[in-house]
Amino acid sequence: MEILMERPFQPFATPHNFAMLFSLITAIIVTMYARSDPDERILKRLCRTMGALLLIAVALDPILSLKRYGLGEHGWEVVLDNSLPFYLCDVASIFLAFALFKRNQRLAEIGYLWGIAGTMQGLLMPTLWFDYKEIEFYIFFLQHGGAPVAAIFLIWGLRILPEKGAFRRAVFWSLGYLAIVMSINFLIGENYGFLNGKPDAETFFDYMGPWPFYLITLQGIAYTLYAILLKIAPKKEEVGSA
Repeated sequence: MEILMERPFQPFATPHNFAMLFSLITAIIVTMYARSDPDERILKRLCRTMGALLLIAVALDPILSLKRYGLGEHGWEVVLDNSLPFYLCDVASIFLAFALFKRNQRLAEIGYLWGIAGTMQGLLMPTLWFDYKEIEFYIFFLQHGGAPVAAIFLIWGLRILPEKGAFRRAVFWSLGYLAIVMSINFLIGENYGFLNGKPDAETFFDYMGPWPFYLITLQGIAYTLYAILLKIAPKKEEVGSA
């Protein structure tokens, strides 16, 4: 279903560049703060605030769709088509939010890999149809900028580190996501995760071959990025000697 005839959002225009720069600066600030031996009560509030913002961004997507397109049949069609939390970015945001709430190692580990290897693609090449004059623009970057910020904060700031077997677990989680969401797409006739077809907007998918072969390319790139991210993540022995 075509939601908008035109795409006001322009990749790498000033608003997009500002959103990326703001995300980078935020990641640096919160990570440096966590490394500065802060008051634990303030640090907990920061974790809860960051987690809550991620969940709010995910929850607002269908709400804003209904606000824009109404509570009638068309509005609910838009929600079903594009606003349910089945994209990898949505799942990564939810995992990262609860990793922040609970300081959970397993959630932080997969959230780190998905947040950087996956959601970062949405930050750099957004499938966004709204410009900076619309609230959807800010909610989109709250999530797609916030997830990488949270991932960096958890690993380099709070030092909740990936453990042995992280790569194997990440592959398992990724294949599980692929199987579950492709099944959901088949049942409801949609294209969440862009697993059943490429997005209309220009993205990195355009350089990965036609469907379904780009799914193989995508997995290969994802696993390569997982390996790199695990390689550059701090190690327990490094943290212990710091």
